[in-house]
Amino acid sequence: MESVVIEYQPNAYPALEAAVVAALREGADRVVLNLDSLDSLDTDGVRGLIALLRRSRAVGGELALRSSKPGVRRTLEVTALDRIFQMVEAEAA
Repeated sequence: MESVVIEYQPNAYPALEAAVVAALREGADRVVLNLDSLDSLDTDGVRGLIALLRRSRAVGGELALRSSKPGVRRTLEVTALDRIFQMVEAEAA
């Protein structure tokens, strides 16, 4: 499985969505979003991740998440996103 890692930029959602879709259309089976630039994940961020997952699946790909930040991981757990998304460790991406 070919994976592409993209840095999550919450303030640049349109560009992020375009990069994810482009990677999938160019042959990646999965895009891994690196969330390590975030200290926390707010409601807008959660909504954005869900929208990106739907968009990824619509073009035949998958979206996985990677984060080593405890605050972000806790939000992913509380919102059950860690069960919806595949979680990837840094060395596995």
